[in-house]
Amino acid sequence: MAYSDFVSISQLEDQFGISQNLTRLFVGVRPVSASATLTTELYESASLPLLTEKAKSEFLIAPILKEIRRLNNFSISVFSGYNFDVEAEKGLVGFCDYLFSTETHSIDIKAPVFCVVEAKNRTVEEGLAQAGASMIAASVFNARKGTGEGVIYGCVTTAYEWVFLRLQDNILDIDITQRYSLEEHSLPYLLGVIQHIVEQFLD
Repeated sequence: MAYSDFVSISQLEDQFGISQNLTRLFVGVRPVSASATLTTELYESASLPLLTEKAKSEFLIAPILKEIRRLNNFSISVFSGYNFDVEAEKGLVGFCDYLFSTETHSIDIKAPVFCVVEAKNRTVEEGLAQAGASMIAASVFNARKGTGEGVIYGCVTTAYEWVFLRLQDNILDIDITQRYSLEEHSLPYLLGVIQHIVEQFLD
């Protein structure tokens, strides 16, 4: 069993004893304007045949995450497509599309891991349980290393639609009521939310 084998939140509830909660996670978050670099990257990518999960990850999702690194003076690491085996006996193994960490001086994933981003080709709903499982793994990983703030954020995105989650005190908050996108009116709020998450973990 691996992260991708989790297909429903009820699986996480039964196996890990978490509770799910549908809520609005980010209220009053300050929007962040896209830089000229990001605007150019997204404009150029719009003319490409972005029909696969890999293509969307490379040309739409990765530029967003790189923008956040630039905004924070490269003080966070983004691990892309890394194997994140934490507890094989519980199915907390497999590859994660993107992991955020405040450790910037290692080629290996180091604690604390504070955000997980899962890319899906069709709908965000199909990735919610997988993201939740990855977030549980990150929480276990941090606890073993004695680091972290006791909260893990997650996101599932099709590149065009982004939904955020939060794991804290064994409660998985899912913000399916607020969806962000790459559209001009929504992009600053998407960047603002990710920046808000990052700022919670930087000194």
